[in-house]
Amino acid sequence: MKPRKEATIRRILTYAICILVFVVASLRECSGQAPQSQQASIRGQVKDPSGAVIPNATVVISSASGWSKQVLTTSSGSYEAHGLGAGTYTVNVTANGFAPFKIERVTVPAKGAKQLDVSLTIEVIPQRVEVDAENPTVGTTPESNANALVLKGKDLDALSDDPDELLNELQALAGPAAGPSAGEIYIDGFSGGQLPPKSSIREIRVNQNPFSAQYDRLGYGRIEILTKPGTEKLHGEIGSRGNDSAFNSRNPLLSEAPPGYFSYDIKGSLSGPLSRIASYFFSVFSRNHQNTSVVNATDPASITASNPNGTFFSQALSNPNSGLDLSQRVDLQLGQANTLSFRYNFSRAVNTNQGVGETNLPLQAYNTHNITNEIQISDSRVLSKNIVDNLRFDYRRMRTQQAAQTPSPTVTVQGAFTDGGNNSGNVRDNQDDCEFQNYLTAVAGNHGLNLGGRARVYRDANFSDAGTNGAYTFQSTASYLNKTPQTYAVTVVSNPTARVAPFDAALFYQDHWKIDPRFMFSYGLRWETQTDIHDKSDWAPRLSLAYALDSSNGKPAKTVLRAGYGWFYQRFTVPNSFASTSGTPYLTTVVHQNGLNQIGYTVTNPGGYQETSPGVAVKPPDPTPSGNAQTRYSVENNFHAANDMQAAVGIDRQVAKSVTANLTYLYSRGIHQYLTNNLGAASFPTAGQGIYPDEPLPAPSANLMQYQSGGDYRQHQVIATVSAHYRSYSLFGFYTFNSAKGDTTGVTFVPSIAQDPGFDNGRTNFDIHHRVLLAGSFLAPFGVSFSPMFLYNSGTPYNITIGSDLTGNNQFNARPTFAPLAKCESASTQYVSSPYGCFDSNPIGTDERIVPYGLGTGPANVGLNLHLSKTIGIGPRVEGGSGAGPSGPPPPPGGGPDGLGPGGLSNNHEGPGDIRKTTVRRYSLTFDVMAHNILNYQNLGTPNGTLNSPPALRFKSQSLAGGPFSPPEGGNRSIFLEAHFNF
Repeated sequence: MKPRKEATIRRILTYAICILVFVVASLRECSGQAPQSQQASIRGQVKDPSGAVIPNATVVISSASGWSKQVLTTSSGSYEAHGLGAGTYTVNVTANGFAPFKIERVTVPAKGAKQLDVSLTIEVIPQRVEVDAENPTVGTTPESNANALVLKGKDLDALSDDPDELLNELQALAGPAAGPSAGEIYIDGFSGGQLPPKSSIREIRVNQNPFSAQYDRLGYGRIEILTKPGTEKLHGEIGSRGNDSAFNSRNPLLSEAPPGYFSYDIKGSLSGPLSRIASYFFSVFSRNHQNTSVVNATDPASITASNPNGTFFSQALSNPNSGLDLSQRVDLQLGQANTLSFRYNFSRAVNTNQGVGETNLPLQAYNTHNITNEIQISDSRVLSKNIVDNLRFDYRRMRTQQAAQTPSPTVTVQGAFTDGGNNSGNVRDNQDDCEFQNYLTAVAGNHGLNLGGRARVYRDANFSDAGTNGAYTFQSTASYLNKTPQTYAVTVVSNPTARVAPFDAALFYQDHWKIDPRFMFSYGLRWETQTDIHDKSDWAPRLSLAYALDSSNGKPAKTVLRAGYGWFYQRFTVPNSFASTSGTPYLTTVVHQNGLNQIGYTVTNPGGYQETSPGVAVKPPDPTPSGNAQTRYSVENNFHAANDMQAAVGIDRQVAKSVTANLTYLYSRGIHQYLTNNLGAASFPTAGQGIYPDEPLPAPSANLMQYQSGGDYRQHQVIATVSAHYRSYSLFGFYTFNSAKGDTTGVTFVPSIAQDPGFDNGRTNFDIHHRVLLAGSFLAPFGVSFSPMFLYNSGTPYNITIGSDLTGNNQFNARPTFAPLAKCESASTQYVSSPYGCFDSNPIGTDERIVPYGLGTGPANVGLNLHLSKTIGIGPRVEGGSGAGPSGPPPPPGGGPDGLGPGGLSNNHEGPGDIRKTTVRRYSLTFDVMAHNILNYQNLGTPNGTLNSPPALRFKSQSLAGGPFSPPEGGNRSIFLEAHFNF
């Protein structure tokens, strides 16, 4: 960013902060002298199962002595009962068409308020739902599975404000999903899209109701995010977070200290009423990260006749990125039975020097600019006593630009380095997605019914000149030294623009049948269809049951047996997962490279390789069709949607009053899994014997790349979960044992033997055997909140390859063979010694067995993150509490109550006393420290499994681990400082 432009932005932000502080100060002057009541109260919000507010619900608060008070919820579903004394109360909530709700043992502090939000269920039969307000319980309802996780309040506050870090934390909390695709994320009921700012998130649900027919993808690994509605009183927050390289430890892959880097974020939110029937919530999050990328590769200039393997080097390259996220929501109460909500989200991300790192040298850099505008409209209506209707519409407008920094040909030496211009080239992608949903919730006797439909369309116009710069591939540093590339590939573009508009739709029906108070049986059926593939009709049955083993005489169950089975389809439209919240439709590649719009050519053993400098090649004239392999993409004629079939059996247990546990076994089988195959590859006659033929296979005369759905996987998982909730702390943790084998890792996976994709059946990259997560939030003396998160993953499997194309598929993914151990004791460079045995890198005609897929195992990863927070109350006392509702003061984001601790700005001179004691103020100031990887453990990524790579790089990690173990900044251990002000 130019200094002048950055200075202008900083001035604007400074002015905005000054204005907000002035407004807050004015509010304080206007209200600071008003007398404040010292009595306690209970406040909260009442919602239906979809999250819509319920107006005119009756809330009755009663004590054991017989005293009671009744209030009605307002148009925004909120309520507040004043005049209570400190003590324990019972709260009953009733509303027309909903089951009565009873909450016992609600403890109200002296001179404070108790926040109590209630979610009512549709009335099935006259029954009363009883809940302990302080403790988790087990039950037979589909959404009460004990291995589910619901994050709100202080547990949500403990997570990171940065959207990328938050996504990694949610991925860790969700645990491993089955199959090649990661878990899916839903925002206010819609899949995909950008994460909203955390300040606008009301609640996050993880792994809840896993066999519901309402959702297309697997329930284990699913995350649902619900955003905040508007409030009836003015509330706001402004804050900032920062990090500097001086706070961080050095990246262990760097031999020298990198240049200085920093990051800072600014966030804010404002909510309040617009009118008697309308309210709003607005949030903003801005980030500016001057980060670094780390290169660990062979220096092409060091490859000489006297040093044929070259010299290893590491380098840190500046990787600045910035972003802006805005979220606006407006809620309208149109009568007693109709709530209309509007949500608008804007996201902008600018990244410089992307594509650099590991073996990708600095010339590989490209810049990106992404803008997303999203509009959501939802209409919740109570149609009758037993029916609630929810209409939802979502429109996303995404504009993406990518620009390669260098136009020279890409030069790749397998396992050593990639230099020259980036082969992905320049891209302009314009995508417009629309989705419409209509879901009904109804009741008929003992049956709770859910039914509805969904329709989605993805319109995409994609400009791309990828591949036009050309790409040389060398199988080793020796071939690079001799200037003998194995292939040269280039794309000739006639029409750079591809337009597609894939469409899919679904209908579902779900019945939750309460056969008796101890037994809940749920069954459902989902039907899905989409355009552009052969498979037009997919049926997905879903079954689940829950049986209370020890419930009798009206006593709540302590042990619940659960089982379920379901089919889940993955649409062949756009990537939607943790790894890719939105993306270009798969069919775009088919339109681009159909042999007319763009023609790819591959020249085998090209001559005349020239360089202007080491690693920077001269682009030769475009090849002619004669004698050169052309590349075309297509979709196979009998293409099917990928089907994940999953069965589960588990047991929920109320271990103690505040502790629940779960043990679940999952078996998943995937059929029709996606892959990309080269139909032009030569026949591999000895695949059945597991050896290479006597003669090298010829290169393809044409690279006929085809999307296919013939992949398969089988996966076993055992998941143990524990959850504990106490007044001063909460804990959540799980352990997962996982075993998975398959013959594909996703759409872009190319089998090594085209005629036999099953030849690659082996350990997949999602076959991580052991995972552990422990997370919690603790309230310490003096109001300091501790929120640690411990993570452990055993090693990730990886494939070991030679770096040569021995199978004739133009992919350089041929695997070596096992050679006698004595061969590795010789001086021949053909044989490579490894922790997995002696490998032969030139096995043609040896009759040695080809090593299995996924033979290697990467290093284990360990992480411990810690969030410390302290909130100080400022200003006059108010009738508030330890939480915040739509009509109450905002909650302290640090996770602890307001105004804890002796003296200070809160004017509390009573000493520390009880750590749960609160003094609530009109304003609060919170200080946070967020530490990532405080153990400074070296979490390394997947090792280099290419045998032809130089010995200095072979079987060694050249990057740090990704996902939840990925450092948010350029160091290994990172420390962030944060402060924010609430009013």
